[in-house]
Amino acid sequence: MQPLKWPGLIVLLFPFSLAAKDLNTQEQPFLHAYSGKSRQYVEEELGKPVKKEVAVKPHNADQILQEKGQATAGESDNVEMWYYQGKIQYAPNKYFNTAELTFANDKCVNITFANKK
Repeated sequence: MQPLKWPGLIVLLFPFSLAAKDLNTQEQPFLHAYSGKSRQYVEEELGKPVKKEVAVKPHNADQILQEKGQATAGESDNVEMWYYQGKIQYAPNKYFNTAELTFANDKCVNITFANKK
């Protein structure tokens, strides 16, 4: 049996050196993988977000929505936005600076990609 050469060893071990959450991904697979998923699932897969923000409802919003028949009294959504950087690839060697995942009541309801700085 011949000794294993370094390039062969590197090729064999490389897939084990990257955790799934450290891999970058394309836009469409990312959308399908995380749309409708829970916060816990997203955090297990992608890790902790770079930043989290809680949505603030404008003053008098409940009353206006109730008048238009779009909400009922006492109904309240828990909305939170999570931000990740450099996770989504849109072209060879090019990544969106920011991915924003919006959660409403622990369900990912919106995903936005941006190159804002």
